[in-house]
Amino acid sequence: MLFNKTPENEPLAQEAPAEAASPRPPFGMAFGGGGMKAWAHLGVLEVLERYGLRPDVMAGCSSGALVAAYYAAGFSLQDLKSLMQEHRTSALFSLRFDGVGLLSAEDFREFLTGHLGDLQLEDLETPLNIICTDLDSGREVVLSQGPIVDALIATTAIPGLFSPVRLRGRLLIDGGLTNNVPVSALVNRGARYTIAVRLHEGVTALARPPQRRMKGQNGGALTMWAQRLARSLRPDESVPGGLEIFGRSLDIVIAQLEGYRLQAYHPDILITPQVGHVGTLSITEDPKAIYDLGVMAAEEQAEELERLADLLNAEEEAS
Repeated sequence: MLFNKTPENEPLAQEAPAEAASPRPPFGMAFGGGGMKAWAHLGVLEVLERYGLRPDVMAGCSSGALVAAYYAAGFSLQDLKSLMQEHRTSALFSLRFDGVGLLSAEDFREFLTGHLGDLQLEDLETPLNIICTDLDSGREVVLSQGPIVDALIATTAIPGLFSPVRLRGRLLIDGGLTNNVPVSALVNRGARYTIAVRLHEGVTALARPPQRRMKGQNGGALTMWAQRLARSLRPDESVPGGLEIFGRSLDIVIAQLEGYRLQAYHPDILITPQVGHVGTLSITEDPKAIYDLGVMAAEEQAEELERLADLLNAEEEAS
């Protein structure tokens, strides 16, 4: 039942510490990771704004952290839609063969720095927790201070594809390996009510569009390299390619982990856009279609969202 915390929702394991906020923020939101699936977050935010619901504290992982970071920095939804269309995913990375990662994130870093500059996490008006994974210990790391661009590069560092990011003496990689829907970070920051957006609820058959260049798309190094490699090494096109298998494996593992973590920290409202057909490493799906799925999923929770909005308004009037 909404807003009814029960003993079974107590943590199963010790969490990475995060600073407690005072006074307690009324409402927190967790943004799950999932590559292009993250377009659904924007659709969810559109519906939340209709009810006047803007998070007082946020937590995000991987691509979900990207959306949360821009939103916490004051970018509007229209700004976010424009930014996500500004560069196709494949154009933000270039090949590298240095024994550490297959792709370089330098272009991605330049893209982020061009919008966020040297902004620090602690300078955000809305507190933000970015989830990473410590490569050495395998533990979750919650970043709430320091350069926001470094934190975003770390939380999106998919192992094998991108190099780990060294921060404060630790090698950090994608937070989806430990806590892809970080409700726990919101609880640890003292949020009274929580909303989470889960992008890996179900794993369905992946969309496999024809391998052709889309109108207005310049391809980019990742796309062209993957297609050339697939044609040369995989004569049977009915069998998924290596990158698709790798991405699919991530989806399966993350979906299972999310289920366990959400049992330990169940949000008051869980929004689950039906984007299981979009692979974590997909780069060809229609962003507008994914956005619309986010709107649809949030609208299905309209009654709960309205109740939360009324409750927060009542508390504000009483204070």
